[in-house]
Amino acid sequence: MQISFWLSRLADPGRRRAAVRGLVALAAAGFGLTMLVLAASGRGTDRWFFVLVVWLALVFVPLWLVTAAFETLGALLRGRAAARLAGRPDRYQTPAGATLMVEELFARHVVMPRISTPAEIAKAREAAAALAVRATRRPPPPDPLPAALTACLACIESWGRELGDQAVGSVEIQARWGSVRALAALAGMCRAVVAVMEDRTGRPLTAGEDGRSCTAFLEDALDYCDDLALEVAAPPWPEAALGLRVGPGVTAGLRDAWLAYVATPPPAPTALEAFLAVALAE
Repeated sequence: MQISFWLSRLADPGRRRAAVRGLVALAAAGFGLTMLVLAASGRGTDRWFFVLVVWLALVFVPLWLVTAAFETLGALLRGRAAARLAGRPDRYQTPAGATLMVEELFARHVVMPRISTPAEIAKAREAAAALAVRATRRPPPPDPLPAALTACLACIESWGRELGDQAVGSVEIQARWGSVRALAALAGMCRAVVAVMEDRTGRPLTAGEDGRSCTAFLEDALDYCDDLALEVAAPPWPEAALGLRVGPGVTAGLRDAWLAYVATPPPAPTALEAFLAVALAE
């Protein structure tokens, strides 16, 4: 399970790039060490080209090809590992299991808007997995995910309504792209968290005074992000108020923490921890 989990993560382009950088460092260190051994043994360093070819052809290139193959194989491994976990009551009780299930559910259920870049999609997936993993470290009860999701839904609602009000009559479409991408990433993260909670409980998740479907609300929010990003005269926020009892200070703090996390180049463990602390009210 652990080996399949770590290999499946190579399906992500960012992790493959990190793995290739590690292979470059390994080959460079191996080449340098070999040359030091040859020099220390008195055999000279005139064979440096032969040593370089050996490390490149026999070490770096084969491992690089294997890493590149996991662009396809990684997704297959993730799907198979998730299928083996599905139905097991302990599938969310370990960090590896929780992360694997979140990544599979994200790939299956989350459709990000066209404005979203791979960086924001990766941040949404990473944050959803971090929330699920953090939940495994909390002794039940209570489950921290419902309260965190409620705060995030309230943040999405107030943020989307604000962007919609600003977009009415505005022609500065590019000026709002950054905020729209961040909002879409937050909605995508919440959609994955909803999928996790529905998978855990086996029933649809609702929110608000009228018991609205969380899935429908978030998918409408993601569609609205496309409208904001692609239409000059975007319509106002289309959703009726959820009526969630979350204070404006909480939603503002959550938005600021999320914007800081999305804006931080990966890896961003400190910014992610700051967001988790606000979302989970730690």
